Amino acid sequence: MMNIRDYLFINKAKNSNKIKILEILGFESNSYITQSPETIKYRSQEIENNQVTLDEELYESRILDLEIDSNNYDESETNLEATPTRTFEPIKITSQMKKIWIDIERRRMWLVPVGLFIVTILLIATATSIFVNNRNQEIEVINLYETLSEDSNKLIKEIEDIIFISTDSFYSKYDVSNSSAQLQLIESTIMEYKRNLVNRVDIDNVSEVNANLDQIFIVINDLDDLITYRILASEILIYNDIFNNINENTDIDNLSNILSEISAKSKLNYNNLPTIKEFEKHSLLLEVTLESAEDLHGSLIASLRNNEIEVANSLIIAIKMNKDIEVNEFNNSLLKIKNTKTDLINKITILP
Repeated sequence: MMNIRDYLFINKAKNSNKIKILEILGFESNSYITQSPETIKYRSQEIENNQVTLDEELYESRILDLEIDSNNYDESETNLEATPTRTFEPIKITSQMKKIWIDIERRRMWLVPVGLFIVTILLIATATSIFVNNRNQEIEVINLYETLSEDSNKLIKEIEDIIFISTDSFYSKYDVSNSSAQLQLIESTIMEYKRNLVNRVDIDNVSEVNANLDQIFIVINDLDDLITYRILASEILIYNDIFNNINENTDIDNLSNILSEISAKSKLNYNNLPTIKEFEKHSLLLEVTLESAEDLHGSLIASLRNNEIEVANSLIIAIKMNKDIEVNEFNNSLLKIKNTKTDLINKITILP
């Protein structure tokens, strides 16, 4: 389409040059251009109208641009005043940098609360863990104390059986040995209970419990001494059947050696006897019995060497009576200590 400038240029040119101009402008060379006065006048008027219209449009467009620039300036001033100084608005950077900056700003808004939340959770978890561990330790200690108390009370009840065994006139070495081992177990358990007593905040009457424990230890120590006394006394002046079939054919030297060994062993055991209040009388009697037994042994050997069988038999009866007197006193002492320790154990209260 031909614009106004091309049209005016063609009208001013000569007719011979118009065809060339048309060819240059891309129109067919055989185009015919009419140029009547009416057409020229019409075209001139149209060109003037178009020119005026273009000038008006250009003017209005210029005024609109100025107004837009003024509004943009006012908005920029308003944004600068409204924007805090601590907020940085990136200008003239790429969209990627803007996006990164926006992400950073967004993260800054929730990073501090999230951090505080995480720290709070960690503190709560740590405090809860410490509380639970301490509580579990307290429960374990309480269970330990309860178990120790139950075991101690059960073992204390067994002391009555040990008293019966250790004071029975029928001596069983097996039973007495077991009783001794059981006493050691009871003593170690009660000692453990007493060591933990200072940490027992659930016990108010600690002094009464200590007094009760002291009585238990007295009974245990006395029974332990009693068992030791019985074991040693069971091997004092034990003749068995050596006096059977004493006659003129008896091996006097062999019998003399046996009696010497019995006297020596009896004296050794006597010297190792523990001191027990209930056995003081028996201990004194036993000393006299050993001296008498040694004299009787010598007399028996002498009578046998002199072939005095009747005298020897009389001396054997005296030796046995000497032993029987000691055994009777020993049984009396057993009865005394049995009654004493039974009364004492009955006064012992249950451990808390």
